[in-house]
Amino acid sequence: MAWRFTVGALPRAVGAPCFWLTLLLALPAADGRIGMLATELTSSSFSDFVKKGDKVLVDFYNPSDPGWNEMNLELQNAIREVRNFGSAVQIAKVNINAEDALAKKYVPNGPYPQLMWFQHGESTQYHRMLRKMKNVVDFVLALDRDPIQAFESEADVRKSVNRAVWAQVPKASPMYKMLEVVALKHMDTVEFAFKEASGSDVRWLEEGEFDNAKYEGEVSTEALEKWVRAHLIRSEPVPEPQEGDSLPVVGQTFEELVLRADKDVFLLIYAPWCGFSRKFMPTFEALARRVSHVTSLVVAKMDGDRNGSPYPEDFSWTAYPTVFFVKAGTRRPVVFHGNRTEARLLDFAREHGTRLMVQELDASLNRSQKAEGDAAPDEWEL
Repeated sequence: MAWRFTVGALPRAVGAPCFWLTLLLALPAADGRIGMLATELTSSSFSDFVKKGDKVLVDFYNPSDPGWNEMNLELQNAIREVRNFGSAVQIAKVNINAEDALAKKYVPNGPYPQLMWFQHGESTQYHRMLRKMKNVVDFVLALDRDPIQAFESEADVRKSVNRAVWAQVPKASPMYKMLEVVALKHMDTVEFAFKEASGSDVRWLEEGEFDNAKYEGEVSTEALEKWVRAHLIRSEPVPEPQEGDSLPVVGQTFEELVLRADKDVFLLIYAPWCGFSRKFMPTFEALARRVSHVTSLVVAKMDGDRNGSPYPEDFSWTAYPTVFFVKAGTRRPVVFHGNRTEARLLDFAREHGTRLMVQELDASLNRSQKAEGDAAPDEWEL
């Protein structure tokens, strides 16, 4: 059964501009025995369930959420819709209040509900906060397909989708294998379109400044992945070097400045129009000043309304301000919760930071307190 659907505007971050992909796919009819309801999983049944299904979608939900009944109804309607399209993806749900260990393992930072895609028994980078039936349906159908689709011409690609990597390469080439690997990471954001050809021509198709941009990098998954993300990321222009307490970050500099091998990073995601952001900003800038001599700790900020996350599977936000802490050499942040005071933020850094940073931080603070005298401790009372 051939069908057409839109993979729509899966939220990479609050305030991200919406985009829509229209894909033409064919799926076999779903087995009539496939469930029409989400299977409730527990810690004892979870592993067996996700391993027995080639593709599994799990909804981590909070039944205490005031809107949970409505969201649960949206999920059930979505299941019926994907079955109508012929998708046999297994769908389950986990009550985070009853299964705290599962929630901490797979969705440690929340928020909920959060949908996570499992393939061959393993979790993937695809997890999204979706609440409406159509968004859930589009998410499932975008992932329940081959990563690369064959097309006869560039014109056909442009008619079918509004954003694509258009590859005219030999299917038996190393370039094609590289495209497959990268395509699996972007199933819900960009179409990878292919036509058998003797040469090697890979281009970005999308109306705007990047249209028809040619890939001229090396034949490696890392280089192509960086090229794709550079085209997907929403970013302000890279700012000129400037004096200040915290380090400005934009979408284009996110990876370089936040994902550091040698430094821990505090990252504030704020919005200039948000009153809570404006109220918290002086505290965050004071934190930056206080730790300015700690060379292994960076205090950075990014306008989340004008810049997107290049890694939405790990860095996403639903409210302003949001504070992430990224340990040196890692890519998965920890989200700060609680009273937004300097003292609390420093305790958080001590709890999650590298040993080197913590030692340097405590030494710097001790020197500052000695220099400031007896008045300094009162400043830290909560």
